[in-house]
Amino acid sequence: MIKSTFINSELEGAINYLNDFFDLGFPKEHRKDLKKWRNHVINKKKYNDQHGAARVFGNYEETIQIIEVADICNRHKDLVGSSSIVPICIVNMEQSEWSYFPKKMSQKEILNPTVAIRNFFKAFSAQEYKDVFHEWLRLALSNKSAGETLSAKEVVLPYENLRKLYSALWLVYKRSSKPV
Repeated sequence: MIKSTFINSELEGAINYLNDFFDLGFPKEHRKDLKKWRNHVINKKKYNDQHGAARVFGNYEETIQIIEVADICNRHKDLVGSSSIVPICIVNMEQSEWSYFPKKMSQKEILNPTVAIRNFFKAFSAQEYKDVFHEWLRLALSNKSAGETLSAKEVVLPYENLRKLYSALWLVYKRSSKPV
C-alpha cells in the first residue's frame, strides 16, 4: 500500500508539473526558448536578453524538471500509458479539436507517447541529460562555445530529443487531463 501511494503521488506530482509547464506555453513556445538557448551554446555570444541570465537559468530549471518528469513517466510507463494510449479515431478527433497537435512524431508515438519517452532515454540517461544541460547553462552564460567542451552529439541529440519529448509529454498531459 505504501509503495502504491508513493507511485501515485509521484505520478500526480509529475502530471501537476506538466500542467504548470504547459500553462506557460505550447510545446512550440518551449522549443523557441530551447532554440535560443542552443544558439547561445554553439556561439561565443553570451546569453543576454531583457531578462538577463534569469531567463536562461529558468529554461535550465524547466528542462531539468521536464527530464525528471519524463523519467517518472518512463519508470511508470504502464500506468502513464494506460491513460495516454488511444485508438486512431481518438487521435483524429484530438487533431481537429486541439489548438496544438504534434506533427513530428511517428504514428506509433502519437498513439502511445510512452514510446517517444522511452526513446528519449535511449541516447542518454536522465543524469547524463542533466549533466549536458548543466554544461549548456554554463556555456550560454559565458563567452565560450560548445565546440570547446561539448561534442556535436552533446548538442544535437539533446536538442532534437528534447524537442520531441515536449510533444510526447504534451500528449500525456492532454490525455491525462481529459474529463472522465
